[in-house]
Amino acid sequence: MNKQKTITAQFFKNSIIKSALGATLCMGFAWSASAQNNSSTQVPSSTNASATSIASTQTKQTSAVEISAEQEQDLVAAINSAKIVNPIGLERYYYPSLGAGIPTGFGANWGDVMVGAAWSNSDKQRNEDDGSMSFTMGLLDSRKFVGLEVSANLLSMRNFGDNWNFDAKVHRILYEGDKGFLSLGVGRNNFACSGSNACSSTYPSTGGLASNVASNYVVLSGLTPVKNLFGSGNVPLNVSLGMGNGNYSNDMNSGAQYSVFGDIGMQFHDQVGAGVGWSGKGLNANLSFVPVRKFPLILNILFADVTNRTPAGFNVIVSAGMPFNFLQ
Repeated sequence: MNKQKTITAQFFKNSIIKSALGATLCMGFAWSASAQNNSSTQVPSSTNASATSIASTQTKQTSAVEISAEQEQDLVAAINSAKIVNPIGLERYYYPSLGAGIPTGFGANWGDVMVGAAWSNSDKQRNEDDGSMSFTMGLLDSRKFVGLEVSANLLSMRNFGDNWNFDAKVHRILYEGDKGFLSLGVGRNNFACSGSNACSSTYPSTGGLASNVASNYVVLSGLTPVKNLFGSGNVPLNVSLGMGNGNYSNDMNSGAQYSVFGDIGMQFHDQVGAGVGWSGKGLNANLSFVPVRKFPLILNILFADVTNRTPAGFNVIVSAGMPFNFLQ
């Protein structure tokens, strides 16, 4: 079998896999911070949010003790100085991905890490199934200035360790309040590569991009609470809209043209979410599931290129992501 053809197809799939898992990490942590599901046991994703949550509990839920605004500020400052991240009685919950295989404006901050693995079936460019892995971590803080998300992607499990590429995204929270979150991301996938096949400039004979072609993009994402159609309370709705080239380009050959992409996703249950979106060249649909809400494991089934427009064609990708925050 043509080894270059295998790597080229897998690079395209890995781009979809990484973005879907990235959405799982970022949306889960962001929604945990908002505590929009009315659960008093969630852990906000920053020390400030944790402190504010405790102070609010003291003032609103305890009628026997009343404190002034100055005392509340002192309490928040004391908790922050003690660096309490996971107070007693609060627990972290994990959430399904609301993305559909495209980049998200949200990203990992300092302390956020994620490991993901995926399997995809054979397609028009590959006559056998293959797997890939992704390792992601966050630097800096998108709330204070900007966050930086970096990823290392193993492109093929069959040729384990031979070929890698690397992605980076700068992201900034533009709005955070009662109406939800709004974040802007600017990224470059495949800014560097390792391995002769991963860095090849040869275009596949069956069509599609060479494996060394980078993908630049800008994307704006919003996360807002909406009424739960299948139960009580509110659930998160995610909408992303962006533009990119490379793997997000409608140009199936060189990838030089910039094309519009976007997706919309909703959480239907505490443990189930779904999303549908346009990748710039094809229609994707994703179903996400969290087996245990308190355990960091998110499963995704992504139906890539449902419209069968790309050189690789329709593909089913099953992935598992494990997000962590080592500060909490």
